[in-house]
Amino acid sequence: MGNLMSTPVTDKNITLVQHKHISHAIGEMQGYRFQMEDAYCDLDDIIHVSLSDNEEEEEFEDGCSATCDSENTSTQFTDTTSSTHSNSKSPFSSNDLKINIYGVFDGHGGSGASKFVSGILPLILKRSISDEINSLSLEDKLKLLDPTNDETMLLIDFPKIIKDCFMDIDYKFYYDPNNNSGTTAVVVILFKDYIITANSGDSRCILSRNGSVKNLSFDHKPKNLGELMRIHNDGGYVAQNRVNSILALSRAFGDFSFKLRNNNHLTKFVPSKTNKKIRLTPPEELQVTVEPDIIIQKYQKLQDEFLVVACDGIWDCYKSGDLVHLIRQQLALGKNLTNINDLILNNCISMANTITGIGFDNMTIIIIALHENYENLDQWIKVMKNKILDEKFGQVSM
Repeated sequence: MGNLMSTPVTDKNITLVQHKHISHAIGEMQGYRFQMEDAYCDLDDIIHVSLSDNEEEEEFEDGCSATCDSENTSTQFTDTTSSTHSNSKSPFSSNDLKINIYGVFDGHGGSGASKFVSGILPLILKRSISDEINSLSLEDKLKLLDPTNDETMLLIDFPKIIKDCFMDIDYKFYYDPNNNSGTTAVVVILFKDYIITANSGDSRCILSRNGSVKNLSFDHKPKNLGELMRIHNDGGYVAQNRVNSILALSRAFGDFSFKLRNNNHLTKFVPSKTNKKIRLTPPEELQVTVEPDIIIQKYQKLQDEFLVVACDGIWDCYKSGDLVHLIRQQLALGKNLTNINDLILNNCISMANTITGIGFDNMTIIIIALHENYENLDQWIKVMKNKILDEKFGQVSM
């Protein structure tokens, strides 16, 4: 089974964070791995929209909570009722737009890549979106601030911003001294009435919409036809469902041994200054690329219940539909998000099986409750409990 311990580390790090419009619980467990290679990010922040040329630019502050710490395996239950991002100089106003960014990063070959990306990606994403917004004309800014206006996706090119950020961070990581590892990245951005998901690798994000699963990402596996063609076109091969018999996923940050130029690249020749033709492969066409797939989903306030963002250590044990069913079942029993995270992690580690190979990976899961229409998380849990019971037994709840 590879680098595994005979006895798992079953201590959990479970954190609950509450805000007025959204709350989330993060659960982590090291399991049978020798170290915790997963990381996460959770940013609750605002983007200030400047409507005046002489308005001073707001300082860019780190609004991201602490990412996964491989040294911290004790169980923690933290209840934060205020925003993770605190800015006394610029309280939320009519010129501010809320933004939430959540991400799970499943490292391999070490924790260097996952820690690096989780620490920088949400900040650069927020800064890039903010810059894009503040470069708009005054008319477009006012449209964006108007809650009744539905032109957000016409005004902001989210796919380009996100892809540029992924590429830029991968480039920065190449020059990091601890760049001999790789990591997946699944990131979900909640902005105005939209849920924007970017995925590179086989971590996953799903949405529960009235109990039905809405997939907001798709796993990047080497055997997938599009991935397989790209790998072959760049001189690689797939064996045992792995890139060059090594890597079990086809998109990731880092993994630079799969991104270096070599004589097998089946790409265009370009002339150099010495008139000698050299091969050049665009980063989107490398054997292992960091280019994310992006899915944009309109937020249905009365139907969308919660999001789940998790690494493949969770998805190896649960199908998407089964996990949504389990979470809703626990909500119907009146359980809170920390209890549910604790149960899921316990179930995953109990499924460890040397024949199937599941249950041995690091495990990280974020459950995000979408309770903008409710007073707080407690009311959302109560409403969800009654809703699920009514679905099962009819309208008998009071």
